[in-house]
Amino acid sequence: MVTGAVGAGKSLFARRYKEKLQPPEIESKCHWAFLNLNDAPPKFEALENWVCEEFVKSIQKEGAPIDLIDAEMQEKIFSANLTQRKAYYDRMNSVEDRRGDLEKARDIEQWRQEPETSAKAISRYLHGDRNENIVVVFDNVDRRSAEEQLVCFQLALWFMAQTRALVILTMRDVTFELYKNEPPLDTYKSGTIFHISPPRFIDVVKRRLELSLEALSAEAPEKVEYSISSGARIAYDGRQASDFLRVVYEEIFEKPRNISKIIEALAARNVRQSLDMFMSILTSGHMPEEELARVSMGSREARLNEYTLIKILMRGDNRFFSNSSGLIANIFHCDNSWKRPSNLICVEILYLLIGKRKAKGDNGHMGYFSVRSIASKLEAMGFVKEDALGACQYLVSKALVEPDTLSLIDLEMTDCIKVTASGFIHMRILSERIEYLSSVLPTTAINDERFSDRIFDAMKTENVAGKLSLSRSLTLTRQLGEYLSAQRKELRKHDGYAAMPKTGADYIIGHIESSVEKVSSDGPIGRPVQQDLLDTI
Repeated sequence: MVTGAVGAGKSLFARRYKEKLQPPEIESKCHWAFLNLNDAPPKFEALENWVCEEFVKSIQKEGAPIDLIDAEMQEKIFSANLTQRKAYYDRMNSVEDRRGDLEKARDIEQWRQEPETSAKAISRYLHGDRNENIVVVFDNVDRRSAEEQLVCFQLALWFMAQTRALVILTMRDVTFELYKNEPPLDTYKSGTIFHISPPRFIDVVKRRLELSLEALSAEAPEKVEYSISSGARIAYDGRQASDFLRVVYEEIFEKPRNISKIIEALAARNVRQSLDMFMSILTSGHMPEEELARVSMGSREARLNEYTLIKILMRGDNRFFSNSSGLIANIFHCDNSWKRPSNLICVEILYLLIGKRKAKGDNGHMGYFSVRSIASKLEAMGFVKEDALGACQYLVSKALVEPDTLSLIDLEMTDCIKVTASGFIHMRILSERIEYLSSVLPTTAINDERFSDRIFDAMKTENVAGKLSLSRSLTLTRQLGEYLSAQRKELRKHDGYAAMPKTGADYIIGHIESSVEKVSSDGPIGRPVQQDLLDTI
């Protein structure tokens, strides 16, 4: 068993060992098969049959010395089955000339069409007749829900018993830690479990950058030209393109800034997603040409400001932020179908889970608390239980919290959830950034007609001009703070909410007011910086 986060490199490890790292003395005697559990049938129906069928296809594709179409090879592979029925074939031959040969051919064709029979016959032929080894990789198991991963584990044990193959199963580390003391994992040998930790995202990007620079040096044109919005044309030596990539990397990852923390948190230890985000920054249409020019020309004053980088991560290839435009989510989400809609319910859930992230949870694991207990807590504060379930489902779908089942679709009251690094970053950093606060407004349900009209007017302005002025964004952010303060005032009419010493609404509204004050006055000069509350709990 190989455990690790999604995107940590478990699949790459197995493939690289097969292609590059096998010792020469065993390479010719090891035959591999890779089963992609992403392609498994829905609801895992007839899974044993599917696994055997994929095994037969893959082991031939990976180069094993077998061919189920060749007649002579068929007799070798199914020789044990033929031996068991030899007496029957002899009797058929004695009744009618070559009738036994006909029955034999029919049996071989039937066995060839039966995946389980074929899988057993192939493994017997390779193990027994050729004295060679079989390695089967159950790949992408970690992308399934926790329940499905445990089913795959039992399936792997069944397949081992049928074929005597060495099976490599990739399982998400969270699943293993949650269920290692429960059946069926509790009786498994711990000595055959290996963990792969994802490399530091910064190191991966740096290495990818080095490879890109090597390619650029060989393929870049001699001269690069482009126009900026003012009409001026920028031209530089193609070899300077590598300098641009290096400067972008340094600006994002080697300066003491929060943007690298944001990217790593959003990627949730998935290196593939991290690289996708870095690529989106390089190619985004939201990156002004003037800024690219200053950076690429090496200006000392030039730097990729955090405001622009957050905008890129929020909007992706879209003109405006939307619920599907990136990995950044709207923590003020509110569904009009809820019984008592509130823009603060998701905030309160995140604040509650962050405060308990180091406490023993309802399922015995740190930071995991049942949706039922969270809903009961919110109900005591004046919210509705059904609304709390809907808000938790939304937070799960946006990876701001994760359930112990690891399913992103169906969330039950009995499921336990915990806040993710992305959820923490949304509350701790993004909620104090003007670009985030102003950009989420078009996707936020607002129960204030005048405020909604201002948001709509701002969107029309940005659609025409291409961007909003800082003063306009600042005004919208200030009005958001006032709007949420009015909601908090209504919530405080409930005795349970009023009795709370500190709420998520207090925290978020404090962040909004702080961001407005900081931008308005260019920073609180001479004022001591107070430690953030989330850093202390």
